[in-house]
Amino acid sequence: MKKRHLQLIRLLNHGRRVTAEELAQETGASIRTIQRDMLSLEELGYPIWSVPGTGGGYEMLPNRLLPPLHLREQEAVALYLTLKWMEHIPDVPFGDIRGTLSDWYVNELPHDLEAKIRRLERNILWLGNKQIPKAPFTKDIYQAVERRNKVEMTYRTTKGQRTFTVAPVGMALLDLKWYVFGLSELGLRQYRIDRIETVKLLEETFESEDLVSLLQANDERNGVTVRLELTPLGRRLLEDVLPDIEEKNEWDVPEEELPFLSRQLLKAGAEVEVKAPRVLRGMMKEHAENLAVLYE
Repeated sequence: MKKRHLQLIRLLNHGRRVTAEELAQETGASIRTIQRDMLSLEELGYPIWSVPGTGGGYEMLPNRLLPPLHLREQEAVALYLTLKWMEHIPDVPFGDIRGTLSDWYVNELPHDLEAKIRRLERNILWLGNKQIPKAPFTKDIYQAVERRNKVEMTYRTTKGQRTFTVAPVGMALLDLKWYVFGLSELGLRQYRIDRIETVKLLEETFESEDLVSLLQANDERNGVTVRLELTPLGRRLLEDVLPDIEEKNEWDVPEEELPFLSRQLLKAGAEVEVKAPRVLRGMMKEHAENLAVLYE
């Protein structure tokens, strides 16, 4: 398949009718070439609907069953491994579909490639944490994110259950735990989906920037310089806490995140010493004193 064909498919998948003139302008091809390309794509099985005359053009049929991708062998194996990896992510928003995609896909491949993949799956393993908590409301949250509907949810906090309304702008997977990022009167907050007790999809919709833009703006909050002295073991223990920990000793951290960071640094015990700021040193000292009292 030509590169131009792939570009045309992406343009048609935008969900609106596109004229041959618009497609020609986007791709740099002539209108006659575009017309030939449309016939070629239809012959390949793409459900393209063409409307002649004034106001006509091309569009991809909705609720379509897409034809197989045209992949090289290495690309086919890479896609299979990606699908297989997805099966090990707990509570994928699409429900049970994740357990059948890889089998459906591999059964459509040529027999020799299928046999090769069957050998590979016995030698490439995903040994993740088997103690990941269940997050049954992941699919509900995904639907709210997709539809831009606010949700009312009951959330399990350290101080008990709370019920509140948030605008769920996006989701993230961190350490195989799903999080939803929601806007409320408190601003942008993240919530672990496995800690949601109930969720109700509201009819009220919302408008907001995308999650990437919101997180970038959030990272521009006033920060303080955190300077640590770490042993090699300390760096290893905290490699999931601070970025580039193998090379760095200083990080810029939003001030409101220091209490959470102080608890994370406790993982390394005496393998880490906070040099600055003074307020973080005070938090670490308080943690140490509480531990000393606990073990008297």
